[in-house]
Amino acid sequence: MYAINNRAYGLDTHFDKLWRRINDDAHPKSLEFYEHASQANYPIENVAKLEKFMDSLSMTSKSQPLLQTERLLKIIAEYPEDVVNGDYTSSDVKVFMTHVVDTSWLVAAKAAVQTLGIILNTLSDDVLSLNDEMLYWDSVLESPWSLGLYMIQNSPVVLWSRFRKAWRHANSTNNRRTPGQTGWMKFYESVRQCILPQRLHFWRGRMLSPLSTAKSDVRQKRKTLSSLKDMNASSIGILIRKSFSREVGDEYSGDDSYGMFNESWQVNVLEGVALMKLLLEDPEKESATWNYEEHINMAINQEVSSMRMHYCTGLSSEGPRFVMSQLGYILEKLLPAYAKASATTINNAGRPHYLVRFWLPLTLALFSTSTSLELLRNKRHELLEWVANFGSTTIEFWNNWVVDPIHRLIGTIRHDEKSEIALMSRNSLEADRASLERMVVDFILDRCEPNKNDYDAFDTHVITAKVREGDLTPVLKAYENDLRSPFVGTIKGDLVRALLIQIQKTKVDVEIAIGGIDALLKSQELVFGFIGLTPGIMVSYATLRWLYSLLGSRRGLRTGKQQDQLRHALRVVHRTLTSSVPTPGDTLAFRDYGLLICNAEVLLSKARTILKGADLRSFQEDINELVERDTIDRQLKVVERMGWVYSRWI
Repeated sequence: MYAINNRAYGLDTHFDKLWRRINDDAHPKSLEFYEHASQANYPIENVAKLEKFMDSLSMTSKSQPLLQTERLLKIIAEYPEDVVNGDYTSSDVKVFMTHVVDTSWLVAAKAAVQTLGIILNTLSDDVLSLNDEMLYWDSVLESPWSLGLYMIQNSPVVLWSRFRKAWRHANSTNNRRTPGQTGWMKFYESVRQCILPQRLHFWRGRMLSPLSTAKSDVRQKRKTLSSLKDMNASSIGILIRKSFSREVGDEYSGDDSYGMFNESWQVNVLEGVALMKLLLEDPEKESATWNYEEHINMAINQEVSSMRMHYCTGLSSEGPRFVMSQLGYILEKLLPAYAKASATTINNAGRPHYLVRFWLPLTLALFSTSTSLELLRNKRHELLEWVANFGSTTIEFWNNWVVDPIHRLIGTIRHDEKSEIALMSRNSLEADRASLERMVVDFILDRCEPNKNDYDAFDTHVITAKVREGDLTPVLKAYENDLRSPFVGTIKGDLVRALLIQIQKTKVDVEIAIGGIDALLKSQELVFGFIGLTPGIMVSYATLRWLYSLLGSRRGLRTGKQQDQLRHALRVVHRTLTSSVPTPGDTLAFRDYGLLICNAEVLLSKARTILKGADLRSFQEDINELVERDTIDRQLKVVERMGWVYSRWI
């Protein structure tokens, strides 16, 4: 528990400051130390053991400051039994005695703080467990369907308990029956026959309202859990508010009769130990009365007054030894007994065992196992074929839509000829254009006679250059002349030949256009490579993301749920403050303060799943400010500030 650990760590830090002051003010030299120890009849090994205990009980980590219960019990068991007391006139011996007694009280105080932290953590864990069980019963009471499901789940237990009760009653009746009761049994039988209709009417009424019976049972269990939760919350509030309520400060200066650890601190330690003992063994806890806190105050005052008279008079180590023995009794006897009683209550009044809750589906699964196995055996070939097809489809998809596009994209980046995009072969246009040039040159040379005045008209280079530019004027003129007499032009002329040349020209023009498109595609090869790779990558990413969310932590899918839980936890804290009954000092009562501690821990645990880094540290600071002893108005302002500061995650 974060708030409890902070409280224990703060107390331990104060004790460390006092320990340093004790060592600085009155630590004897080593040679005189042995001499004074012999004069006081106190083994020097015990002094070293006390200092070792001081180091062992010191808290080094704020996140996990408390020792394990077994480790703390071992330290308590090793505590020295020798007592330093008596009347010593030597001032040096008195200095030694003061040092030993102060060290003993500090060891006892540190052990008491450790015990307090262990008890508070145990109580807090029980409060959270009880709260979970109460939430389960609230979910059962939400609707008649949930209540009916609970009734069906619990029906075998109810039938078994009634059968066992009837069996025991029958056995006890047979054992008590004597031969002289035969006449009375006949009379009883006749009376029973007379009242049998009324009994049938009574049981008929009971059978007509099974939901009412189940609802009454659930409410009774929830009431039991609520009473125990209130008692534990009150205990937490009392222990935090009243245990070690005085902090170490400059006012605890040295004193000739008591040393650095004066009577005020001794009473403070004794009061804390008595309070822990009383809360764990108090029989009044079972009644859960409203004057429980007043009863605790009266009992503590009486207990502390008695212990003050016996253990706070002069320089003596009997007080620390008494404190250590009480702590051992608390950890070894009272705390396990309390934990056992609390676990018994939770088992009896909490949610049913999982076998009780799931006996119906388990029974159906058990009876349908043979049918399921038979179905699997008959359909095993189809199932294996489905699995094989699914595997082959996955592999082919990966190879064709992911691996191959990646290879082509890499080839495009490297300007690999095999990966270039093309709509036609590279030499197709040149071959068709050369064929067109030859056809036009042959046509002109075959049709026209040479003219000495115009040599360019028969120059093959000039004709070829004009054809490359798209100029087919001689062919078109011949085509136009032949069209005047198509039949004659077809039989005797060159109409067909001119028409074929134009078809070849059209083919070349189309190839030129396609070549332009091909050049455009080649300039965007990298873009098309990424476009071809995108579908496979997206499908693969979506599939892997789905598998990760299904088999992994589901963090992405659970973010909304975690935010809902954080918002609900903050609402519970706010409701605890607003629904509390204020005391005359406008502070929370012990029960409400204990509930606030537990609810704040739940709130912090929910925040740890969402907040990180500086945001989480700021949230922890707000939790510290929330649980400090202050007025309700200021605590409500802290909750409101948390609401708008962390609204992004809520």
